[in-house]
Amino acid sequence: MTTAVLNVKIDEALKEKLRHYAEVHNENLSVTTEKLLLLAFEAAEEAGVSEEEIDNQHTEEENVLPFTPKEIKALRKILKKRK
Repeated sequence: MTTAVLNVKIDEALKEKLRHYAEVHNENLSVTTEKLLLLAFEAAEEAGVSEEEIDNQHTEEENVLPFTPKEIKALRKILKKRK
């Protein structure tokens, strides 16, 4: 297994809970965090959480075409008038 570094910002109280959990189970923060994340993913899979339930707003990025040379020329003309 390859390991990777994960830097996250979490609430101080949550960090203390995590630290306490690690101490009680004689683990370090890294091992505890990885274990609890894996358990959370397993629980989500067992609960049948779907992608649609997570992204309930059904948002997608629109593919916007770049400006045409004609549009760029018109924008430059407008910007020159503002000066």
